[in-house]
Amino acid sequence: MSLTEEVEIDIVIRHSPQNSIPELGTSGQYTKDARCIDIYLDLHNPYLKNNFETEIARTLIHEYMHVVREQYVPWENGTLLDSLIAEGLTQSFEIELQPDLPPSIYATSFTEEELDNLWTKAKNLLDQRGWINDEWFFGGENIRRWSGYSLGFKLVQDKIRESGLKPSELYKLPSADFLNKK
Repeated sequence: MSLTEEVEIDIVIRHSPQNSIPELGTSGQYTKDARCIDIYLDLHNPYLKNNFETEIARTLIHEYMHVVREQYVPWENGTLLDSLIAEGLTQSFEIELQPDLPPSIYATSFTEEELDNLWTKAKNLLDQRGWINDEWFFGGENIRRWSGYSLGFKLVQDKIRESGLKPSELYKLPSADFLNKK
């Protein structure tokens, strides 16, 4: 039995220090129009050697979940909520497939109190599109780097605990279904 449906996609590996996460020496990106997952490596990064096997697998899992979710809930050019949930699902899918590994560094960058404060900031912006997504994920004037990744991870993990379902069983749900109704 498959965890998700099969999707054909090209995978391209590039030496691209400017697109790699400095703490890891690698990163990835899914491009819908090209149906392509790009894996970025910084071949000169001192962390890459120790992280290579783990992070390449994690990145492929992460980006593949983006590919699968995009078929049901388009998130490229989506709302902030769509982006939060998409990233939270990908990070949770990483854990589903690699349960012995800790969550990625960008999924767990904040304390519970900091996540509560981020949620207070995000609640009124969830329907916004465009530039706001970059700020929430990569940092900006008033938002720390990786805020969106960590907040999205929390929202999806809360849904997993509440529902008892796995990320591979949740990826078709609309983003609003991940919000706690309390």
